[in-house]
Formats: sequence, structure tokens, C-alpha cells
Amino acid sequence: MKNINRYIMKQLAVPMLFITFSLTGVIWLSQSLKFVEKLINGLPVSTFLYLSLLLLPDILRYTLLLGLFFGTLFAFNKLYSDSELIVMWAAGLSKSALAKPVIYFALIISLVMYFLGFILVPYGNRTVTELRVAWQDSLAAVVLREGVFNALTDGVTVYIREKNQTGEMLGILVHDERVPEKPVTYMAERGAFVKTAEGPRFIMNAGNLQEVSLDDAKLSLLYFDQYTLDISQFEKQSGARWLSPENRYLWELINPEESERTQRELHKLKAELHQRLVLPLYAVALALIALAGVMGGEFTRRGRAKRMTVAAAAGVLTLIAAMALFQAAEKSALLIPVLYLLPVVAGALGGYIASGGRFRFLESRMAPGAAGEGGT
Repeated sequence: MKNINRYIMKQLAVPMLFITFSLTGVIWLSQSLKFVEKLINGLPVSTFLYLSLLLLPDILRYTLLLGLFFGTLFAFNKLYSDSELIVMWAAGLSKSALAKPVIYFALIISLVMYFLGFILVPYGNRTVTELRVAWQDSLAAVVLREGVFNALTDGVTVYIREKNQTGEMLGILVHDERVPEKPVTYMAERGAFVKTAEGPRFIMNAGNLQEVSLDDAKLSLLYFDQYTLDISQFEKQSGARWLSPENRYLWELINPEESERTQRELHKLKAELHQRLVLPLYAVALALIALAGVMGGEFTRRGRAKRMTVAAAAGVLTLIAAMALFQAAEKSALLIPVLYLLPVVAGALGGYIASGGRFRFLESRMAPGAAGEGGT
């Protein structure tokens, strides 16, 4: 029996992993596109790859479910088409015995999803958020775009011709028209951003300052060897940031800090907590729905295309309904019990159909005379 379990799990693992990695790759690439512009604007490739990898745990939570579901459909349909299931039934193995390795596999996936949801997903989301904020709040990240006129803030435009490997900028132009009556233009051969105790500074070397008085159309020109521009007022002030629900670890959802913002968003924190607890349960539910599409009903040599199509639609609709409930539970706490009820009902119904209309998943062998039930 152990050999049969290992054989079925092996047959299930190959398509499941293929589907999971394929879906993950497609979604990962689409999600990574949001960092491409920053990569072009100077984001290091190593940071780009790190940010992209941090997205994987959140993606895997859903692609693992889809991979398990469609992998089960594919693997058991292949066993069915090759008459291997028929041989196993004729040898005395019940439908419940053949379903056990699938349930074991689904339970393993559930544990992996709990680990992802409790540890890796909040870590990834939190790190991506922090790096995004650091990138957006960094003034250098804005103005170090080569060959582009960058709007530093309203009325301030910066142009950098190029930047060398040491971080020094060449061919600098800064136009400041925050005071419309006296616009100022700075031009320098080279310069760099530096951090000081008083705040960030832009040091320009070998340049000039041009100030125009519009009242009398008078141009003032000042040459300098070095000029320090205070740019602290241009930087965004991050301050303390409130952690959104998806960025929190399990214990931070169970015991959130006491603050006014937390009290306003408490319903979202509770909804996120229940979502992380419920989502892995769908692994078993979807596996049973897939089994219902292949093992339910009587054997026929004409195949089970219609049953599999119905099962595939049922599994996808179940997952869509789960996503809709997760969103709705953020607004109404009354729906939280339904979050747990849906996977239980869907799994029970799938198990009922897969067992041929009777709940027999606790058996390891068919009763005498029952073998013909699935093999005739």
C-alpha cells in the first residue's frame, strides 16, 4: 500500500509542480514589471532581483492551490485513461484508499501555505514596502536619472547629463522658479549628493549661478568653484508608518498595537488574520473537488471530459468565491464564519461525489463485492 501511495504522489507531484511553477513565473514577471522603470532609472540589478524574489511567497499561496487542483485532475485523468485506476480497483483498492495519498499531499501543501502566510508573505510584503518607501523618499533616486529633465518639486527642475561609477554627476543643470519674479538657474560641470548632520546637500563644482529679475530684466551671474545647495526641504518625510494588514506577522494581527489608526482599521486586521487561517484549508477542498471529477460515478471508456470540465469550473468558482468572501469580510464581520464554512462544505461535497455517493474516505479497503462499483 505504501508503494501505491508513493506512486500516486509521484504521479501527482510532477504536473502539480509544472503547473505551479508555470503560473508563478507568469505572475511573477507581470508583478516585476512595476520595478522595471526604477531599474532603468538607476536601481541596481541586485536590488531589482531581490525585490522581485520577495514577491514570490505571496504569489505561491495561490499558484500552489491552482497547481494542486489542476495537477490532481491531470494526474488522475492520466491514471484513469491508462486504465491504471481500473487495475487498482480490480486489485481490491477502494476509492478512499486511492484518495488518501492525494489528501496527504494536500495536507503538506496546507502546511507549506501556513508557513508562507505566517512568515514569508509578511516578511516579503514588509520588506518590499520599506524598500519602495526608501527609494521614493530618496532624493538621489529622483534626480540621478540621466539625460532627463526631472521635476524635483513644484518649480524645481533638475537635469543630469551622466553619472559615473563613483556616483559623481556630470553636466548638471538646476532651474528653480519657485519665486516667479526671480528664477534661478544653477549650472555646474560636476557634483554629488551628500548626507550631512543637518540634512542632505547637493554640492556642485565649477559652475555658475544665474538669477534673473523680471522687474528690470536684469541678469546676475555668479561663478563658483564649489556651491552647496540645501535640498532637505525637497525630501519626503517618512516618519513612523502604520503597518498595513498584509505587512503584519501573525502575532501582530492577534495583538495589534493600540492606536487611533489601528482602532479604525481593526476590522481589516481581523479579516487578514482569518484569511491566513482559512486559505490553506482550500488545498484539501480543491483536491477533493478534483477527485470528484475523475473518480465520481461509474467507469466509462468514453472518458470523463464533461465531468472534468464541471469539476474544473467548480474548483475555479470555489476559489473565486473565496477571494470575494475575503474582500467582503473586511467590511462585515458577520461573514467571517462563512469563510470557514465554504472550504468545509466544498470539500465535503467533493468527497461525497468522489466516494460514489457515500462518505467512505476512512476506509483503506473496499468491502467485499464493492470492487465492481468502480470497475464496471
